[in-house]
Amino acid sequence: MTTTKKLIIKLACATVLGTAGVAVTQINRPQITAQASTTSVAARSLGVDVASYQNADLSSHAQAGAQFAIVKVSEGTSYRNPKASSQISTAISNNMMPMAYHFATFSSNSSAAVAEANYAIKAAQAFGLPKGSYIACDYETGQGNNIYGGKTPTANAIIAFMDTIKAAGYQPLLYASSSVLQNNIDTSSVIAKYPNSLWVASYAISGRIDNPNFNYFPSMDGVSIWQFTDNWRGLSVDGNVAVLPLSINGNVTSNNGAISQAPSNGNSSSTTNNSNSSSTTDDKKTDSTPTEPATSGYVMKKAYIYNKKGERQSGYYAAYYGIQYYGSTVTLDNGKTALKVGDDRYVMASNVLGNSRVMRRNAYIYNHAGKRANWRVLRKGTPVKTYGSRFNINGKSYYRIGKGLYVKTANF
Repeated sequence: MTTTKKLIIKLACATVLGTAGVAVTQINRPQITAQASTTSVAARSLGVDVASYQNADLSSHAQAGAQFAIVKVSEGTSYRNPKASSQISTAISNNMMPMAYHFATFSSNSSAAVAEANYAIKAAQAFGLPKGSYIACDYETGQGNNIYGGKTPTANAIIAFMDTIKAAGYQPLLYASSSVLQNNIDTSSVIAKYPNSLWVASYAISGRIDNPNFNYFPSMDGVSIWQFTDNWRGLSVDGNVAVLPLSINGNVTSNNGAISQAPSNGNSSSTTNNSNSSSTTDDKKTDSTPTEPATSGYVMKKAYIYNKKGERQSGYYAAYYGIQYYGSTVTLDNGKTALKVGDDRYVMASNVLGNSRVMRRNAYIYNHAGKRANWRVLRKGTPVKTYGSRFNINGKSYYRIGKGLYVKTANF
């Protein structure tokens, strides 16, 4: 979203919401031209959100497969995105459905929320956003926005913003991280008035993800769009997927009261095995268990194989190796949480699903050599998925948070 947005590396079905998380293979795919209508997209359609630090021309995003674009139009009551007009027009000319978002600075003040909504409406109109389009309230920390004003006052202010958007003939959405939606907003009151109006940010790992894996969709009601990465297909742009069909002429708030809950397994967007992964011993091949649902995942730290008693068996899975496991997590006789990978064969769940930990302070991300991996900073209070036990790099302790990416354990 903005340069101040938090890096979200948590998926529900994670510890705060449940279990889960998966590293997704970086697959180079041929570019395709999106075939979406400019007025509607189907469920599971992919899209991007952009601001002034992205290209003014969104042709390359359409060629990469984006079927909708959510453009930042405004912030507070004094900023408009200078590239918004071009981003909206090139989205339309490339057969992408346009939407908009406004970065909120009203905290929990309902009067200020109405003023910002009116400002966003005027900006969207000036930039050529079609009437009846979606306009989202981007609610997160940054630019003086205080997210700690209380769940109810905050929800009331957000609803005031959304009411104003709707009254002007647009469809309101609420964008926030899964953590903010759970901990800082009375989200139930928002979706009670505007069902299926949530646009949730929830990332499996830091780094490139090409396609969403719905086995690890955040377990939340009322979601219409899921932002699953901040580096979609290597374009350094946020990647999103429509959980429900979206339409400029339709109304996201009238889905017959249905909740938007993705299936827990078995979908076309799930990951595939990484052909570039390190090899394991021959013992990695296990007997399948067809009577239980299979889920694709990735081993994020070398995983030894155990039996139900918790006794170590021969063989292991190397880090970043694609596997299938069966059913949900199980507790071994020694009390450890594991995943079944074959007949009486298990791996530790933390090596695949990870553990959700909350940052106690701002932290940099490092590579396997202990050098800064990228420009990102994980902000205090952000939930982060870590995999396996600690690593020692140059005498310092780290947790792995993604493929070749680490954070110092002292920051948790």
